[in-house]
Order: sequence, then structure tokens, then C-alpha cells
Amino acid sequence: MAKIYKNSAEVLAERAREPDPFVRLEPSGKRATTSSPVPPSRRMIYGGTMPPPPAMDEPTGIPQPPKNRKITRRRVSPFNIILILMGVAAASVLYISNIIAVDQLMNDINKEDVKLQQILNEQEMLRARINQMSSLEKVRKKAEEELGLQNPKGAPVWMDIDHEKVRDIEDALQKK
Repeated sequence: MAKIYKNSAEVLAERAREPDPFVRLEPSGKRATTSSPVPPSRRMIYGGTMPPPPAMDEPTGIPQPPKNRKITRRRVSPFNIILILMGVAAASVLYISNIIAVDQLMNDINKEDVKLQQILNEQEMLRARINQMSSLEKVRKKAEEELGLQNPKGAPVWMDIDHEKVRDIEDALQKK
């Protein structure tokens, strides 16, 4: 009668409990393998190919396990090596040119910073000169010496303007 399993874990557990026909115990309790040339089929590793057909001289009753593929090292072609070297060379040239460009930009930035500092220094000097020339004492001296202006000695007087006289003067100017 066939047993029905719920999942693959039960199948694997059942196989693990089965006695292995190719392993026997020695009287000392150690495991010893039999000299059978055919390992159990459940321990085979799939090599990616179908099993070879049995040879005519072999008995057909014993299934032959598939052979694993032989490990072959792939050779790297000279073309691939040249391509890799050219890629590395191109990457290194791009990297070095990037470093040179960044260095030139940094030099330009430093030169522009020096120019900016010179302009800011000149601007501060001009501000100081403007503040010096526009001081009230300097303006008063220049007004007295060059223009002959003097500070008033008395308090300012308020004047009343006659608006009729202003109109008469404006009319007289318009007639001319």
C-alpha cells in the first residue's frame, strides 16, 4: 500500500530512517562501507546531463548513476585580457584627467579669491575715505575757506509770505 505524504520533509525523513544497504557496522561499532560499485541513487548529484545509456556488456538490472561532469577550467582568451587592460587604461586616464581638471579649477578659485580680497580691501578704503571727507568738521572747514559761508550767530527767524505779492510777481514774469 502506498503511503501518502503531506510534504517533502516527510519524504526525506522517511528516507533518512531507512537502513542504508551500502553501510554496515563492524563489531567495534564503527561504520564500514561495502565494496559495492554502485552508490545509492538517492545520494547522486545531478550533473546537468542525462545518464549515459548502459553498455551492452553491463547487466541491465542494476541502474547506473549519472556521472558528474568533469571540472574544466575555462581559459581566458588573449582578446579578453587585452580588452580588460584597455578598459583599465581608459579608466586610469579618465581618473588622472579628472584629478588634473579639479586641480586647475582649484587654482582658478584661489586666484579669484585673491582678487575678491583685493577688491574688498579697496572698497573698505574708499568707505573710510568717504566717511572722512563727509564728516561735519571737514564740510564746515571747506565751506568757510572756499565759499566764505559762516554759521549763523543768532536764532533763525520765521517769515510771513504775502501770497498776493507772490501772484503779482508771477503775473509780471508771465507777461514778459
